[in-house]
Amino acid sequence: MKVRKHTLAMLITAAAVLAAGCSSLPLPSQASPTAVPNPLDDFVPQVNATGEVVPEQEALLSVSVAGIIEEVLIEEGDVVESDQILVQLKGKEDMQAAIEAAEYELTLSQRALDDLYENNDINQVNALKEASLAYEALRQAEYDDYYFSIPSNQEDLEMFEAAIAMRENLELAREEYEPYKGTSNEFTYIDCDNVEASKAFPSLCGSTDRYNVEDQLEDAEADFKTAVDRIENATNIALAQERLRKALEDFEILETGPDPKDIVTAQKRLDNAEASLAAAQAYYDDLEVRAPFDGTVSELYVNDSEWIAPGQPALLIADLEHLRVETTDLSEIDVARIEVDDTAIITFDALPETTVIGTIVRISPKAAPGSGVNYTVVIELQEIPEALRWGMTAFVEIELE
Repeated sequence: MKVRKHTLAMLITAAAVLAAGCSSLPLPSQASPTAVPNPLDDFVPQVNATGEVVPEQEALLSVSVAGIIEEVLIEEGDVVESDQILVQLKGKEDMQAAIEAAEYELTLSQRALDDLYENNDINQVNALKEASLAYEALRQAEYDDYYFSIPSNQEDLEMFEAAIAMRENLELAREEYEPYKGTSNEFTYIDCDNVEASKAFPSLCGSTDRYNVEDQLEDAEADFKTAVDRIENATNIALAQERLRKALEDFEILETGPDPKDIVTAQKRLDNAEASLAAAQAYYDDLEVRAPFDGTVSELYVNDSEWIAPGQPALLIADLEHLRVETTDLSEIDVARIEVDDTAIITFDALPETTVIGTIVRISPKAAPGSGVNYTVVIELQEIPEALRWGMTAFVEIELE
């Protein structure tokens, strides 16, 4: 730019000298004045900068999971297509089995959810049948309790109190019977005149003086069983009532569709199956490094059978079919004078006979890091010279209005 300014100054000076010399010469009386050309008429202001040839797309690829490289499927310089597998890690067979298991569970969970809707009519019938059975069970339990005979020694006792009292009577009767167990005496009697005996068996002592101890034990066992039966009857009634309540509730729910609780459970199972399948598929995909776009393998950093960690670079791929130029030293003063869509004339140090026309497609909104305040400007080339390579130095001349 300084060279162009110097050249412009020299042209202006020469023009001034020429004009002064001509003005001192005598003019013919009939000659018409001759127009002096202005050197600024052909001057086109420009901004100059140095740039670098870069690909339109580049990507430093790595793996997402740690593992051992099973096979590197490409070499440096290979041209690859988008989604092509470039590096394969070990473990693919295990993850394939996990995917199939997840797919099977997904099928079962989806079927279970569908069955809730498809079998709702059948479930309604079954719920109504269960209600009928529960009602009959309740009737039978109430019938058994209504016609149940309570011994006189339990009439004034609640069922649990009676059970405790009859249990104590039974233990006392067993103690009385124990000395005579296995003896030849067929009839043994309690002497109710004995104070301890009369206290132990107040219900037996009173009308007569002597009782058969074995008969007394049988009576005590029968009384205890009766007390237990009273509790069982009450329990059967409570269970039958709850069974009937539950059956009627289920039937009412199924009248409007499947049980919402069952739907929630089935849906959660389905969601879990879908998540498991997605996780297995994602891990399976992470065992592969695929090309994100059509390009060329520029650098390769790994080999077969090597261990590789997540984030560790595996290879560099770039789109070398679509090269462009990015400026490296465009100052803050010059960047303020240009706009997107301005035309640029580009030459290359490595290709001195080659000139390419380009168009500014992007101006960085922030200064690039490094010394000085410089901004990166991206220039799209109208044509790509055959010998142009990534990293070559370019000289950029941007024409201004």
